[in-house]
Amino acid sequence: MRVVLPANNFIYCPMCATPLVEKHIYQASRLTCPACNYINFLEPKLVAVVVVEHEGMILLGRRNMEPSRGLWTFIGGFVERGEKVEDAAIREVKEETNLDVQLEGLLGIYSGPGNPHVVLAFRASIINGDTSQMTSQPDEISELVFFSPREIPEMAFPSSQQILQAWLNT
Repeated sequence: MRVVLPANNFIYCPMCATPLVEKHIYQASRLTCPACNYINFLEPKLVAVVVVEHEGMILLGRRNMEPSRGLWTFIGGFVERGEKVEDAAIREVKEETNLDVQLEGLLGIYSGPGNPHVVLAFRASIINGDTSQMTSQPDEISELVFFSPREIPEMAFPSSQQILQAWLNT
């Protein structure tokens, strides 16, 4: 029997420690427990992305990690369990740019078939317009640049293109 390792790497039931087995349930293949009937549902990963606006331009970061190392993306990251999405968006901007922002509204929600990420994109402005403390977090972002709408470089992810289009249409 073949065991599929999900993203959380469960091999044994978290309820009773019985080895999990693959079973077709609710129109999908899922790891289940034959002893206690536990079903391992894979949850999507929630990502908060922020389009930081400043003087008619938007802030992009050059990725310094895979996937898409070297390409440009909006500032953002994963929402932690129990964290308010808006707080995660503000936190990610602070962590990756050292900027304090104020969210200006939701641009959209983006997902795709086979992609485990659900992206919530927000518009934001820099509090007091102060960019003097802006600095990238080199583990994730190698460079931060403000781009005008006509200078946007190649983006790292398909959702980035959708977010950019939504921003341009506002």
